[in-house]
Amino acid sequence: MRVISVVGFLGSGKTTTIAALARHLTSQRQRVAFLINDAGEVQIDGAIIRAGGHEVVEIYNGCLCLMRDDLYIGLADLAQIKDLEWVIIEPSGMADAERLTRLLERFPRAIDPHTAANYELRCRLSIVDAARYRLLMRSVPHLVRSSIRVADVVLLNKIDLMTESAITPIEADIRKTLKRDAPIKRVAAKEGLSQELLATILAGGGAASV
Repeated sequence: MRVISVVGFLGSGKTTTIAALARHLTSQRQRVAFLINDAGEVQIDGAIIRAGGHEVVEIYNGCLCLMRDDLYIGLADLAQIKDLEWVIIEPSGMADAERLTRLLERFPRAIDPHTAANYELRCRLSIVDAARYRLLMRSVPHLVRSSIRVADVVLLNKIDLMTESAITPIEADIRKTLKRDAPIKRVAAKEGLSQELLATILAGGGAASV
């Protein structure tokens, strides 16, 4: 069971990205399930879920990053699904990405050895809203920095709304916080994500393979 966590502030493009990942995995005949916060902004495309026979676990009344027991129970339930290959986690847009990552990294210690042996935190994906980057860095810098620090891949989204001269310094600022080898990918998620990029995400930011 390979896990992808998708973090980013409200309106950054998480749901659009998750929908693209779901379509890609379905086309590859991979079985995927979703663990999501029911926090208002999360609206996964139900048609995609039904078409792939996907399971959905919803966590209510709080953020996954603060609800260890609910998160672990949800993951443990999903781990019992036969032939489940992927779990995509979408927390609230106000999630503390570093806290969520710590919980996901510690999950194998809280479960039986057999389940733990089949668990892999494959990719921590951060969606950064380029168009609102400066605004968000003034209002919620800790959340933005937290999501970047943990990322294996950063998608710098909404570049279609930006000029090159505006994008370059944002990338440089992100690079100051990001892990050395983690890639920054420029995207306009609403226009679609390339097969190569989706494969890179599924590979955890390394060589593209699924």
